[in-house]
Amino acid sequence: MDVRVATLDGRKMLALLLILFACISLTITINFYFAIGVFFLLLIIIKQQIMRSLLSGPKIRSPQLIHPDYQSIKCNNDGIDVCGYINYQPQEADLVVVIHGWMSSSSKFVERMRLFRERGFHTLAHDMRGHGIAPHTNEWTAGKVISDLKILLESIEKNLVRKVHFYGHSLGGYICLGLYNKRHSGWWKQNPGTLILESPMTAYSPILKQMSGKLSFLAPLLRNWALASFRKIHPKYSDIIWADADIPRWGLPDSEILLLQSANDSRLGRYHFDLLMRQDIKVEAHLLTSLTHSKNQVNDERDQLVIKWIEEKMK
Repeated sequence: MDVRVATLDGRKMLALLLILFACISLTITINFYFAIGVFFLLLIIIKQQIMRSLLSGPKIRSPQLIHPDYQSIKCNNDGIDVCGYINYQPQEADLVVVIHGWMSSSSKFVERMRLFRERGFHTLAHDMRGHGIAPHTNEWTAGKVISDLKILLESIEKNLVRKVHFYGHSLGGYICLGLYNKRHSGWWKQNPGTLILESPMTAYSPILKQMSGKLSFLAPLLRNWALASFRKIHPKYSDIIWADADIPRWGLPDSEILLLQSANDSRLGRYHFDLLMRQDIKVEAHLLTSLTHSKNQVNDERDQLVIKWIEEKMK
């Protein structure tokens, strides 16, 4: 069941606000101890609001995938539905797993999946929590998405699969990279294929800085709060440190990588690309002037590179 662990629910937040209002409006004489109590109560409320914002899911949903060639899959992860879509070839083949970006959905990947499906690959798409038809989550983390994806991978017909390749766009790239961390295991890790990353996110640090906006001067404090929240949400990773949220500690592939980067990425800029390129990895990188960060369900320059990669690296 999806419950709040690191933040207070709506009723508890309302109770705190009512107590604060009562303290201020009903007290005639304000002494030092009263002022200190009100100050700390206000800090608790401010911290809760900040953390609820940092852990919130997407505000906008893209449409669900409706396509005659794909059957929907629903699994369960501790009471939460895990949603995906699968297309099997009639014979044993490699599997391509595609992961969409923030505020996107599997429906945006139909044309890219067609490149693989028409060349004999099984294709599997996953709707992250709060995206497509997947349920809302009170405290959104990439760790929850990875745990969902691992369950989804366990649900498919593994006997039909030879190798497993991953294709991640933006935040989906970050999810794919995280799967390569040694803390994650599964049958798909014993059958590694290649990795395709399209304008990927590779670190959480710049995202937190961007989300904090005018409060960026509080970055060290926000990092500590975010880290403490993640440990509460994922208690089995209680030894995690902030560096684990960024490449290379987040997850560093030993598979061959095709990196397709928007040359003028208006969403993530060049930071994430440059960080990945500094790592000791097997990567074929392309900066594409025709590729924007999103809204590229079809892009001839990118698609031709994907087809070439399929023919040279995946066959």
